[in-house]
Amino acid sequence: MPWENRRIDMFIPIIVAFLMVIGLLAIYSATRDYGNVFVRKQIVWDILGLAALFLTLLLRERDLHRLSWVLYVFCLISLTLVLFFGTISGGARRWFDLKIGYFQPSELAKMCVILITATMLMKVSARRIFFSFLTVGILAVLVAIEPDLGTAILLIMLWFTIIFCSRVSMKLILTVLIFFVALTILLYFFGLKDYQRERISSFLSPSMYRQSSAYNVIQSLHTIGSGGLLGRGYLKGPSTTWRYVPKNHTDFIMSVIGEEFGFLGMSICVVLYALLTFRIANAIRLAKNEFWRLVDVGVMAIFVLQVFVNIGMTMGLMPVTGIPLPFISYGGSSTLFFCIQLGIVEKSYAVGKAGREMEGGQLW
Repeated sequence: MPWENRRIDMFIPIIVAFLMVIGLLAIYSATRDYGNVFVRKQIVWDILGLAALFLTLLLRERDLHRLSWVLYVFCLISLTLVLFFGTISGGARRWFDLKIGYFQPSELAKMCVILITATMLMKVSARRIFFSFLTVGILAVLVAIEPDLGTAILLIMLWFTIIFCSRVSMKLILTVLIFFVALTILLYFFGLKDYQRERISSFLSPSMYRQSSAYNVIQSLHTIGSGGLLGRGYLKGPSTTWRYVPKNHTDFIMSVIGEEFGFLGMSICVVLYALLTFRIANAIRLAKNEFWRLVDVGVMAIFVLQVFVNIGMTMGLMPVTGIPLPFISYGGSSTLFFCIQLGIVEKSYAVGKAGREMEGGQLW
């Protein structure tokens, strides 16, 4: 039976599992001085994530619309409470310590932006667009206060991507774009803190900030470059062993892969990400209606944006932000919610043209 005629796209969980394995290898290499603590925790989150991916298929289509607003309210409450009761790390309050792991509400916010925007833009009107921007803007402001400016900007970019791919007129899209450009200029001069401006400056002139804001990037570039074509070998990278690159098990985990597996290892990761993007694009093509199409567009957008920003950051092509690499970086919230989003893509595939082509009708 052709793959496109199946009720779910089995390529998606298979590719995710491969990425998770690569992530576990890299996490162990970066944190082996601490034993297996990080790896064991990540294995649990990976298993929960894969289970959530398949369990999401049990959601009924009509319940997803109602769940969107329930999740949005829960996300608003979580983002507000984390500012007062969240765990402080690096001067920011972004996580709840659940003892068995950490919950990061901003990861839930990404999924809420996708579901809420898709729900409101099933029928296009200026009022709906304004209201969707307002709901997303509130989430972005709360995330920026943590502070997590990188994720806040990512939420706005995600919203704009969905808007751009909707049935909104090009005139309105250009108006929104001009508004964002003006807002960005104002934000840079009046809204950013000194260290945030320094990150941008260090991106433009890394040599001037090699001992401060650009330190991570420069060390990452040297580490990746030392891996060459085939890498130094697993567990044999000196920069990884001596932890020359800070946060190399989270934001800068690609430096571990580049040093130990070389250009070949990084290329395999990029190819896997490209294949996963292609499978999501296939779900967009087979989407049942505008809601499912925009949801799939949103999932693909946040996935591609995070991969591009993270890899670009480790190679000095993007400013440093706290954006993890999907399914590879250490982190439970990111893994879990990305898996749920892909589960929603699978549901789209099931209720869309692929599912209707099956004998017996819809899934479940």
